[in-house]
Amino acid sequence: MRLLLRYMPQLFFTGVALVTLFALIPGTAVPAAVQFWDKAQHSIAFAALAITGSLAFPHKVRTVCIGLLTHGAVIEIVQAALTATRFGDVEDWLADGIGVLVGVSVYLFVSPKLAGKLQN
Repeated sequence: MRLLLRYMPQLFFTGVALVTLFALIPGTAVPAAVQFWDKAQHSIAFAALAITGSLAFPHKVRTVCIGLLTHGAVIEIVQAALTATRFGDVEDWLADGIGVLVGVSVYLFVSPKLAGKLQN
């Protein structure tokens, strides 16, 4: 368990990079296997980022949340301004926020149990 937690920052930043990449590549280039309901994609991705970010930086959970919400907003702005095949959507950003909320809730529920296991 400790080994996994040691690599959590790398996993978090890899996840941020992948979410950014998938958000900016043309919509037709996204594999069909990951093309399901758009808002669910946003929520799931940002929930996963919130969980890994909180595990990676347990003393900076608020900063992780603010950073993820800012990142989601920047992605929507960049999609609207710099891509021809994507468009910015406030509802996508709200789905990102719901994902962050769910992810942090999961983290807050699991972290006391995890801390107990690490002390044993």
